Amino acid sequence: MGCIGVDKITEYLCDPLQRCLKHDDLYVHKTAAICVAKLYDINAGLLEGRGFLEALKDLISDNNPMVVANAVAALAEIQENSSRPILEIASHTLSKLLTALNECTE
Repeated sequence: MGCIGVDKITEYLCDPLQRCLKHDDLYVHKTAAICVAKLYDINAGLLEGRGFLEALKDLISDNNPMVVANAVAALAEIQENSSRPILEIASHTLSKLLTALNECTE
């Protein structure tokens, strides 16, 4: 649904997407992270105001390396389309990324 690219749909997807970012299933987490990046391209202001960027940054702390990889990919895609810094790599963030990298496969 996030790939449809219609601004009016973005408003309807916000509540379900927020629930998906907190869902117990790992597949739902990793898919929701990519959806945030897609919706950010459509309506950045709406997503920033609803705390989606913070939710993506929280997913960097997830135990599953696939969720971490998708969260970083989504933040990187958002950063490419934003004029301000989105993800600043601090020492605690770097250690989380390195831990996830150690557990990743290709």
